[in-house]
Amino acid sequence: MLDPYRCLICGETYLGQEIPDRCPFCGASFRHFVPAAEWIDYGKVEMSEQSYKDIKAAIDLELNNSAFYKCAAGKAETQITQSIFKRLSKQEMEHAELLCKMIGEDEPPLPDVTCSDSDPENMLDAHKRESRAIKFYQEAANRAPEPRVAEVFRALSEIESEHLKISSVYR
Repeated sequence: MLDPYRCLICGETYLGQEIPDRCPFCGASFRHFVPAAEWIDYGKVEMSEQSYKDIKAAIDLELNNSAFYKCAAGKAETQITQSIFKRLSKQEMEHAELLCKMIGEDEPPLPDVTCSDSDPENMLDAHKRESRAIKFYQEAANRAPEPRVAEVFRALSEIESEHLKISSVYR
C-alpha cells in the first residue's frame, strides 16, 4: 500500500511504501518527512526585518539559480547533464516557491540569465553558485531568531551542499 508522506520543508506530498532518502521536489533529507496526517502548514511566517530581508535575498538567489540551470539544461551536451540541470532548476524553483509562501508574496518570474554552451563551464558556474548559496544560508540560519526560518535556511544549506557535490562530480 502506498502511504502519503509530506515534506516539512516544501510541503509536497510523496506517495510510496517507504520515505525516500531525499524529497523528490525540494531535495530535503528524509528526516524532514512525516506521515501526511502529521504535517503542519506554516503558511506565512511572522519574522524580523532581517529575516524578511534574508528571505527576499534568498528568493532572488533561488530564482537566479533556477534560471541558470534551465539555461544550462537547454544547452546541455549530454542527456545526463541535461537531466541534472533540469532537476536542479526544478528544485531551486521549489525553494523560491517555499520562500515566497513564507513571506506571503507571489513568486516573481525567472530573470534572464545566460549560461555557457559547455557542460564543464556550466558545472564550474554551478559550483560557484552553490558555494555562495551554502554560505548565505548558513549565515542567515545563524542570525534568524525564528525557529521556522532557521529550520528552512539550514535545510536549504544542506540541499545546496548536495547540489555542490553534484557539480563537483560532473565538472
